[in-house]
This record gives sequence, structure tokens and C-alpha cells, in this order.
Amino acid sequence: MKKRAWRWSVLALIIELGARVASCSAQPTFEFGPLHDLRADEGRQSFGTIVSLDVVSWSAPDARDLLIGRLWDGVYLYPSKDLETIGEPIKLCDQLGHVVLMVEPLPLAGDGTQWVIGADRQGRISCLKRVGKYPDLRLELAETPMKTADGLPFNIPFMNPKYRLAERPELIWHQDFNYTYPALFPRQGKAVDLIFGDWGGELWWLPRTGDRDGLPVYGGTPYAKRDGRRFARPQNLLADEKGNTILLGQAREFDDSYPGGATRPVAYRNESTKSDDLIVLCGMLGNEFRYLRQVKSGADGEPIFRDIGSVVIDKLPDEGYDPYNYHAVLATTGDAAWPDLLVTRGSDIAVCRNKRVEGEIPLFEFVRWVGGRNVPTRGYNFTEILTGADGRRYLLENDTTWSFRELRVKDGLPQLSSQRLPLLDQNGVFQVDGDTDAQHLTKWGFHRATLWDYDGSGKQHLLAGTDKGLLYLLRSEEPLGKDGRFVFRSFGPLKDADGKEIRIHHRVVAAPIDLDADGRIDLVLAGATYGRSDPNPGSGIYYCRNLGERADHTPILSKPERIETIGHKHPDFKGLHGQLQALDLLHNGERVVAIGTQQGDNFRTWVYRPAQGRIALEHTGIVLPVISIEERLLDLDGDGQWEYIRSGGESLIAKYARVRIKPTKP
Repeated sequence: MKKRAWRWSVLALIIELGARVASCSAQPTFEFGPLHDLRADEGRQSFGTIVSLDVVSWSAPDARDLLIGRLWDGVYLYPSKDLETIGEPIKLCDQLGHVVLMVEPLPLAGDGTQWVIGADRQGRISCLKRVGKYPDLRLELAETPMKTADGLPFNIPFMNPKYRLAERPELIWHQDFNYTYPALFPRQGKAVDLIFGDWGGELWWLPRTGDRDGLPVYGGTPYAKRDGRRFARPQNLLADEKGNTILLGQAREFDDSYPGGATRPVAYRNESTKSDDLIVLCGMLGNEFRYLRQVKSGADGEPIFRDIGSVVIDKLPDEGYDPYNYHAVLATTGDAAWPDLLVTRGSDIAVCRNKRVEGEIPLFEFVRWVGGRNVPTRGYNFTEILTGADGRRYLLENDTTWSFRELRVKDGLPQLSSQRLPLLDQNGVFQVDGDTDAQHLTKWGFHRATLWDYDGSGKQHLLAGTDKGLLYLLRSEEPLGKDGRFVFRSFGPLKDADGKEIRIHHRVVAAPIDLDADGRIDLVLAGATYGRSDPNPGSGIYYCRNLGERADHTPILSKPERIETIGHKHPDFKGLHGQLQALDLLHNGERVVAIGTQQGDNFRTWVYRPAQGRIALEHTGIVLPVISIEERLLDLDGDGQWEYIRSGGESLIAKYARVRIKPTKP
């Protein structure tokens, strides 16, 4: 009898293993369709994170097109007649080998050639050429790096006299890091020279000295990096009339604050004083608008400026802390005598009217944000969809704060409300500290949230995984969305059963799933060291078992332990990210975990189910396309099918694609 029972057990195990192998081999494949802009009902148009902005006439002689450099993306032309109606963008180029590309168009050459100066965050300068006719326009590299007449390549060094960047903060090297912002500046009435603002809070003068092989040539001064590499920097580091280097704005690097940060200039012709001046947007800890009046020229013909005070923009909305404030830039538009001012804020553009006030410093007034109806919307990190008490659906986002936006459907397509409603707890607006960004400290952090029915109540509790690697429970105790409010009771940081605070490195992300088939929803967790403050540097995929509830109805969790992944191994790493999501991927009632790591897989995502008989995850045979840290699979339009959503992240333009599921051919 024992032999027969043993044989039947072995046979059952073979049948089960065979079924699992067959199940894996017969799994469907997944594809993401074309990306579409996720649009808002009305309001501001998202142009992506704007790092350079100019108004040009490239679509027509009388056009007021927007020429925009986007962070991490490239350069775009937005056709417009009047900055009221904005046409679909034309991508003129990608980064062209630069990490970030900021551009400044030069006046047309005598032969009709349009040159464009390109700058990046490594202090490099390039020359680009506009090619083609509208709408078939593009920008091509003409000279990179741009060189002096003697053949030395230009590179603008970080020269802040008050502070030196650390050897390796945030993987940024002090010798090769310097955001540079070019602006045309007139000399003797002709806009031929350039002034560069930079990350160190200074201003550089780059005089045009002629042409070579049809390309513009600028004057530079030779210098050498610490490692001996030789470059040219712009001819003059600008100073005031007392000979002091101009240093504007306040900056921060981790715990150190210091003067001089992120100067972004635009030339301004003052109709009252008849002088060619500068308006400079500067600083990292909140923007300042400084007015520099040109008082004379120096020995080399460089402009000498006097900082005469702040530029006031009446009614410009104060929207609190914005982690993109040091990417904001300026542009002038309209009447050359009394030009209006465009001011960017992240992905938004504000139109500010010149009030035409006589005097040394102009005065502007905020008029409107560039936008309209059914426009591409800003996104950062959409994490979950919750349903309100009245049946309306809301998308939860974390950017500078947590907020909800109503999901709608228009003409069969998903659409977001432009109204953002804050996530509240018993203390007000729910807020957790950041940890990993050198410039932002606690005001910003990369956090993610997921629905977690830890108590089996069917309520929409949330679990927030934070930048510091900590976990917070947001318990749903009130009807969601009642009276336009989204109120939870927060608990945390969560501790394990022994009372020890749970911390998973940095930027922890959670996927709730029942790992041990006990009916309670456990947690799979991923995180990696991304900064200096991790007490146990490393990375990994972990789990915490849900052991029940305490008297205050908070969960009792086991201490975090590494979880085995059968069928695929995720490597350890630092300074990178992991991504998790638990979902009913095939809509068949089986909840699975999708895991992607930046190291090794580059976020190609492996799908697992809980293993039987032990705490582990085994591969289902499904591998999804890339799903990065600000991306998820969500049902945006409520039709029961998945959409892949690229929330925006640092690019700040939300996009989505239909998920195509293809059965595997036998």
C-alpha cells in the first residue's frame, strides 16, 4: 500500500509539473501598441520638461512658433500663429549624443542658413543646422564640439567660487557637469554674441569673431581640466562694474546651501533707458528674477552689468515647491520695443504681459497659461486607480504631493480631469520625506503606492513605499471622494512583528499578493540603495508575510526576507531601480507579480506566480516588454482591458498605449 501511495504521489507530481510546463509553454505574448498623449479636459498644455524656449517664425513668416528643448528627449517645434492655438509638435532632433540638449537659434545668415547653438549639462557647445522646409524640418549637427579659430573644443567649466561640487554626488562629476543656458545678446545693435548662464550661478560672454567654412566662430580662452584635457571656455566670465564676478541665485548640494545656482538669462531691450540688458531667472531653492542693466563695456568689448533689483511679475501664481524650478527658462515675444515675457514652470508656459512702465526695471503681469481644451497633460507617476463612493474612477499620482484626478472617457478615449484633489490623512495633506536627491532633500522624493486589501475588508487601503525605503499604510475609513475629499488614516513607518522599522534600501515599491495561500495578502517588495544614507547598502526582491492585525487594525508583518525567484534571477545593484506590480494579468482570476529590474534586464519584466508549498515566486513563462519605474499596466477607460501607461516621469508628458495580447501558436 505504501509503494502504491508513493507511486500515485509521484504520478500526481509529474502530472502537476507537466501541467505547469505546458502552461508556461502555452502562455501568450504581450505587445504595447503605439503611444498616445494622455489628454486633459482643459487647462494647461504639457510641453514636456522645458529646458530651453524661444519664439521663432519657422512655420510661416508671421508665425509665433515655440522652439522647445525637452529634458532627456530632444528639440521640438510647436507651430502657432499667435500662441493661442498650438499645433501638433514636430520633433526636430533627439539628444544628438548629448545627455540634455538646450538650444538657441541664431539670426539667419546672409545665404539664408539657420544656425542653432546647442548646449548640454556637461558644459559642451555644439552648432546645429536647420534642414528642410516646413513641415519637413529637422536639426542636424554641423559641428560638435564647437571649436575656436585655433581648433580648441569649447567646454564651460563649473566655476562657482563659493562651492565646489563633491567628487561624486549623485553620480555627477565636478569636472564634467555644468548645465549651460545660451541666450543671444546684441553688440552694437546686432544680435550676434552669446551669453551663457550656468549651474554655478555665473554668466559667460561668448563673442562671435567671424566664420570658418560657413560656420560661426566664437572667441574663447584656453584652459585645462585637472586631468590635463585641454579646452576653451568662453572669452569672459562676466563681472559687475567693480570687477566682481556676477553670482546669482541660491543653490543646494545635499546638506550644503551656497550662493550661486542655475542662471538662465534672456536679453531685454529697455525702451526707457535704451540699453541692452538681461533678465536672469536664477536659483534652485525657489526662483528669483534679477534685472541686470548694462552700464558699459569692458576691455574686450564684453558687457558690464549692474544688478539693480528684482523683476516683478504681478499675479504669477505661487504654486509652492516645484522640483523642476531650476529647469525653468525665459523667452521674450511680441513687440521688440516692449516685449512680453514667457516663463516656463516644469512643463507649463506662462504668458506675462509687459505693463510698459517707464523706468530702469520693467514690470510684467501674468495673463494665462498656454493651454486649451483636450490638451496633452502633465504626468509624473500614476500608481493606482480607485473608485469613488459615487462610482467615478480616480487616478492616483505622486509628484511633489499625492493627488487624485478623475478618469473620464471622451469619444472612446481615456481623458483626465485637470483638477487635482489632494490625498489627505488625519494631519492634513499626506506627506512623506524624500532622501535621495542632492538638490531637493526632504521636499521631494520618489514614492509609489499600491492598493492593499490587507484585512480582507474589500476596502481601498493604500500602501505607500517611499524614497527612504519605508512603508506607510493609508487605511480607508471614509467614503472615497465624499464632498470632494479623499481622506485616509495614515500609519507608519510600518514595523515588523518584533517592533523593528521595515526599511528596504531606497525607493521601495510593493506588490500585494497571497504568497502562502492563507487568505491574507502578503507583500513582495523591491528597493535599491540610491544615495548616501542607506544603513544596509544593496538591493533585492524581498517579502513580508501578513500575520494578521493588531488591536489598532494595523497589519502585523514578518521581518523582510529575500524571496526566491524560480526560473529567473534578478541581480543585485546600487544606484538603479526595481519595479513591481501585482495584477490579474490575464483576467482569469489569478493574481501574479510582474518584476522588472534596471540592472541586467533593463526593466524587461518577468511575470511570476506564488510557488506551491514554499515561499517563493516561480516564473509563469510570460515576459512583458519594458515597464520602467514611472510606468504601469492600468485599465484607464474601464473596459476591462489593460493599457500601458507611461506616466511622464521627468519628461512630464503622460502617454498610454493599448496592450495587445497574442495567443502563442501551437
